[in-house]
Amino acid sequence: MRDDMGPPGGDPQNLLAALDRIRELEAQLDKALFDVGNLRLQMDMFSVTDTLTGLRNVNGVITALERAAVRSRRSKEPFALMAVDIPALAEINENHGQRAHEDAVRHSGALISACLRRLDTVGRMDEAGFHLVLPMLDKAGVEPVVARIEDLLARMPIEIDGEEVTLTPVFTIMLNNPHGASDIQRMVKELAIARDRPAEESPVVIWAKAAVEEPIDRD
Repeated sequence: MRDDMGPPGGDPQNLLAALDRIRELEAQLDKALFDVGNLRLQMDMFSVTDTLTGLRNVNGVITALERAAVRSRRSKEPFALMAVDIPALAEINENHGQRAHEDAVRHSGALISACLRRLDTVGRMDEAGFHLVLPMLDKAGVEPVVARIEDLLARMPIEIDGEEVTLTPVFTIMLNNPHGASDIQRMVKELAIARDRPAEESPVVIWAKAAVEEPIDRD
């Protein structure tokens, strides 16, 4: 047996260097795990976010609607699904181009969002409309939301090519039955059917047939 061997593991300086290297690799691994987690968080956020407005996209609205339905089934509280269409957006796109249209969409989305509570969700559904998920609101609770959106959009028109354009909203509202099962697919389908009506044949505010048939009192 050699009697000139050093301490187990070799030169202490080499051991210290190896430990430092291990710590360095552990730090790099921690950073890599953090970066992966942050990337996943960003991917999750982008999967439910509309890139033009920063509001929710279709996936984000459906997710909020599912949560509202779960809460309603548990607590027997009402909730509403509202479509806010702005016909002027299509006209802006046709007459002034894509850039003006995008500005008007962002303007509309920001004003609608400003009218809501923190627990509400607003998302961009298509080129001319938004969907709102309004937890814990019945017919009486939805009416002030409609009034606030109408008022703010009327008071804050957008300027396009030197002219002020008022973005008048058209509302379609679905109320759920808090004492029954909330069929999300049916709600979305019936809201879309009601939303697709000719504007001149319907009141500005209507209720989808599956929920409440009378319109909001406009007085």
